[in-house]
Amino acid sequence: FYGNNGVCVFKYLVTMQDPQRWFSITILSVNFICFLFISVSYIVINFLASGLSEHLLRATLPVSHLRRRNRKLQTKISAIIITDFMCWIPLTVVCWSHFAGVIDATSWSPVFSIVILPINSVINPLLYDSTITTVLLLPLQWGAGKLQLFRGFI
Repeated sequence: FYGNNGVCVFKYLVTMQDPQRWFSITILSVNFICFLFISVSYIVINFLASGLSEHLLRATLPVSHLRRRNRKLQTKISAIIITDFMCWIPLTVVCWSHFAGVIDATSWSPVFSIVILPINSVINPLLYDSTITTVLLLPLQWGAGKLQLFRGFI
């Protein structure tokens, strides 16, 4: 099942005659349901966090700090949902269309296996872990500090 190509991914492009069709379609359907659940959960988290933080922290934090914090959370949540959407929804739609016989997507398998899925796998840790983002931004912050120092001499 996994040995159909050199990339270790499940056989997601199946036809009605394929013996693994129900397993593949089940995996794709579960993946789609998980994507919907995660997206809805993040949207709910965003609304709850925005409302709760504004209600509880208004007295302790300046409004500008609160808005900046909420905007950072919204940006992170939006990036997670958008990158997952751009990866998994096209894959799911193409696989279901191929299964239904609407299109022949056999030639698209390398594009999904070698380009789209690995890009999503690389982007997700960067989005979920702020430590990686902080480390990646250190050279930019250092350079910006040097630029400000240089501007002071001009």
